[in-house]
Formats: sequence, structure tokens, C-alpha cells
Amino acid sequence: MYGLAGKLLRVNLSTGTCVAEPTPVEIYTAYLGGRGVGAYLLTKEVTAGADPLGPDNKLIFTTGPLTGTLTPGAGRMNVAFRSPLTCAYSYSLCGGHLAAEFKFAGYDVVIIEGQASKPVYLWINDAKVELRDAAHLWGLDTHATEDAIRVECRDTRIHTACIGPTGEKLVRYAMIQSDYHREFGRGGAGAVMGSKNLKAIVVRGTGQVSVSDRQHLGRLTEDAYLDLAASPKAKLRRSVGTPEMIDGTNKLGYWGTRNFSTGYFAEASAINAASLQKDYYEGSMSCYGCPIACGKVSKIKAGKYIDTKIEGPEFETVGLLGANCGIVDQAVIIKATELCDQYGMDTMSAGATVSLAMECFEQGIITTKDTGGMDLSFGSAEGLLLMLEQIVKRQGLGDILAEGSKRAAEHFGVPELAMQVKGQEFATYEPRGCVGMGLSYAVSTRGGHHMFAPTMGAETTGDGSRRLLTEGKAAMVVDTQAQMVVVDSLVLCASMRFAMSLDNQMEFYRAVTGRTLKPVEARYAAEKIIAIERLFNLREGFTRRDDTLPKRALQEPVPDGPSQGSKVDLEPMLEEYYSLMGYDTEGWPTADTLKRLELEEFASILQQKL
Repeated sequence: MYGLAGKLLRVNLSTGTCVAEPTPVEIYTAYLGGRGVGAYLLTKEVTAGADPLGPDNKLIFTTGPLTGTLTPGAGRMNVAFRSPLTCAYSYSLCGGHLAAEFKFAGYDVVIIEGQASKPVYLWINDAKVELRDAAHLWGLDTHATEDAIRVECRDTRIHTACIGPTGEKLVRYAMIQSDYHREFGRGGAGAVMGSKNLKAIVVRGTGQVSVSDRQHLGRLTEDAYLDLAASPKAKLRRSVGTPEMIDGTNKLGYWGTRNFSTGYFAEASAINAASLQKDYYEGSMSCYGCPIACGKVSKIKAGKYIDTKIEGPEFETVGLLGANCGIVDQAVIIKATELCDQYGMDTMSAGATVSLAMECFEQGIITTKDTGGMDLSFGSAEGLLLMLEQIVKRQGLGDILAEGSKRAAEHFGVPELAMQVKGQEFATYEPRGCVGMGLSYAVSTRGGHHMFAPTMGAETTGDGSRRLLTEGKAAMVVDTQAQMVVVDSLVLCASMRFAMSLDNQMEFYRAVTGRTLKPVEARYAAEKIIAIERLFNLREGFTRRDDTLPKRALQEPVPDGPSQGSKVDLEPMLEEYYSLMGYDTEGWPTADTLKRLELEEFASILQQKL
């Protein structure tokens, strides 16, 4: 099949074997690629009840049919796994150049299973694959690890995915870092990798991806580049990166602030895109095949943290390490981002979990006895940075926070203060100020996350008042989640939606694969994929009770700002969502729905409900 490299690589760390198998073309045909293929394989291969940090869990890395081609924004890769943070199905996507390199090496899918008896790293050099000793790398941060591997492999053209000390110590929201600046960020994939004693994956490929109609692909690519160049949204993203969303989000009152106690941060101008552009930006970075180059290089040029240099900070990072922790100093956010990146920790869950601790400190639930004398009030830069260090080392209070906000809040006796769904912390969008995002968080198969069904754009058109209404939001979530599944399965960057409609994406698919796939067929595949993800969770004991939001979002009106008085009326939206998806009132796909979606092979999961 055009668009596929042709091989699936299965690496069993327990036995030390690395076996290449033919790519399951029929699965790619039915589930598009990327996220879809990952969902199918994980649900089929990981048995019910598998310990997320045990040898029976798997990391399934998947590329898409467009990966490694001229298609703009086709530089992302998906990894599927059972999350140690949520114990639910999870997936995470990473940009950069890693995905294309996997395809160039000849692999569409890499499955990591089992558990090594000692630290190792995986070396993939086209058809040559081996596990190498990594004892000398264990304990190094992500950047030092990548430096050492590049020297050891004697090839600057390699691409890497590695963990830092956070993954080694099984912090439940540890991430996997790729090529210094890109991440498989959410859900704790880094902890799964650490539990397997796998320090890194290193890839070098010299092949290319076969394309059905290279001329047509070239014309489509040229048109997409022109459309992106003309798009005001793409221009803004190219200029200042994802922080361009800060001002608009805050202005409408749905920027999570001080552990989501409100949706408006009065000091936003101190940490917005303009402040970054004025004082910190000094360059841009681009993922494979992307004309936008939204990655911004920031450097601190003076003060306590002088010479700290990172890629970012991204919008979500500024929100959760900044506004949500009450931090008004951009340099502190940049320094905190550097710590998270080098140690290998998700900035989003880290910021949200520290903000929980800050609220507990202000309420007297934890005191200076717990913090070693440190002030942990909202706005405390020293407190934020100290907690990040303690989380990485699992020392003191950090050992509790390393478990994530849900477990930490339960430990403190205040579960209602954890702003999470299914154990994963919210993104920076305050759901009471954008209620469709509340439904999106609630039904997300991987827990609180903004990219499951990012409705905020559609909700805030015009004067933005629609964002506070429940009417039509279930249909909006159903539509948006389908869009995202297709994007995540092809695999494309979400920013390509600025210029690439679903029809356009299907044209790229046809040019690359030679197969005609209608938009309605792509949406059908998306519905299948979401159903499989949901079935995984139902099999693991998740129910309608888990499709919910914290008490604060449901019962406490926003106290101030543009969204003052709003809260999330979830139940009517949830019931409509279930109906639109063909689920029963408890959120289970019906037998008729499984038949319609041709998912009868998973019908046995429905027996658990009886």
C-alpha cells in the first residue's frame, strides 16, 4: 500500500528480541493510521487489568499514511498505552522529526512490550535493530541523554525519544522527550517507559515513503502552503506561537486561574505573547514538513535565571505553570519549563498538581511543616520551582504530588479540589467559561485534555456569548472529536486545520495512498476509533460516573471576570452526547451500535455490564 513503510517492529524487552512483521494493512485501511491503529492494537493486545507500570502494558508507537511525505504538518507520531495516571486508555502525540524517521527506517508501527532486567535503549538503524546497554545513561536528564547517545552513535542525523529522571522514578505524569524540544507529553508515557527500564529509542532511516501520485501531492502541497500563508490565524501562530491564544482566552474569562478558582487572570499582560515577543523570543523552530514554525525559542537575557533557553513556553504551559499557579513573572515560567523538559515531566499535569498544593497551602490543609518552611502560596516562584524539584526526586511533599492531583487531593482529604477528569488534569481552559469544553473534558477517553474535542474556537465566535450556553454543545463535541480523530490518525498537526478542510485532507490521503476515502467514510472510521477507546475504558471498570467534572465546575459559579456566575450544566449535554453516539444512558455503546460500526469482535466487553 502506498503511504506505508511496510513493517511493524515488535520489541520484547523481557526476551530481548526485536522482530519485524508485515504492517497490518487491513488495520490501517479500517482505522486510518496513527491514533486509530494505536487504539485498535492496544485494546487487542493489552489484557484487561494489566498493571500500567507492569510488563503487560505496552507502548504502541504509530505513524500515519501521510507521515514522511510532502504533506504539510505530517510530522507527528502517536503512542498508545494504559496510563499510570488514570489507569484508562491513553494516547499522546509528538511533533518534530521522529515520526518521519521511523518511516524512513521502514517502520509504520513499533510495539514495546515486556520489561528489561536492566536499563537499555533501542537502536534502530534501518533494518538493523538492537537493544543496547543504558546503565551509563540511567539518571541523566533528557538533554544529557540525547547528547551522550549522539556521541555514542557517531551520527548527528539520528532522532531520539528518551526519558529523564522523572520517568525513571515513575512519576505518574512523566513524559517522553524527543530531539530536545518535542514531547509525548500527557498521560505518563514516560513512566511506562521507565517501568520497562527503557531509557531511549534512537532511530536512523535512509529510505523514503512511496506515494501513489507524487505530482498531485505536489500541487496539493503548494496550494496548502499558499492557503496557510494567507490565513490570518496561521500568520499569528507563525509570529508568536501558541501563546497568541492567551489574550483572547483571558478576555472571555475561560483561562484557568489559581487552581481553576476563576477564569480571569488580571495580570495576564505580564505573561502573554506580547511579553514573550518583546523580551524573550529569539528564533523559531519547525516540525517536519511544517510551514508555520510555531515553535518559539525563548532565552532569559538578565536576572536570576539568565541564559536559561528553551523551546516555548507553549500556551498550555504558560497557563498551567503561570496563571493557574498565580505566577506573574515570565522568567519563572521559562525556568519551570526548562526543569520540566530536562527532567522529563508534563508541564500541564505538573502545573495543575502544584496549583492544587498551593490552594491547599492557602487553606491551611498543608503548612510550612509539609513544605520544609517554604511559602507555597499562589504566586510563589520559589515554591513552584522547589515543588518541581521535589516531584522529580520524589522527596518530601513532592512524593505525594508525583502521584498526580487526584491521588494527592485524596491524600490531603480534599478530593474536590483536584481539577481533573478520570485522573488527568484539565488543560488550561476553564470549563465554566466555555461549557462545551466541560463536556469535552468529561467524555474524553484519556481524561481532561483540550485536544480530544477542542470546541473553544466554535464556542467563541462572534461576541463569545455562545460559550456559556449548553444548547448545541453535544453535537459540537461529536463533530469536533471526529475531526480530531481523523487529524490524529492521518497523522497531522491540528494547526493544519487553518487551511486544510476534511475534504482537503482526503485529497492528500488519495494522492499518497491511491485510495479514495470520502469525508463521510473518514468520520465513520473516527466513530469506530472513539468507540474502541471507550470500550477499553469500560473493560477496565470506568462508567458514566467517570464522565463527569469536579464539584467546582458543576456547583460553584465563577466568582468574577467575564464569565462570572457561570457553571457547567453537564447532565443534559452528556445525555444528548450519549444519544448522538449510539450509547445507552449509562454510556455503553449498544449492541446495534457495535454492529453498525462493524466492531462485533469487541462485543464480549458488553457482557461486563450484565
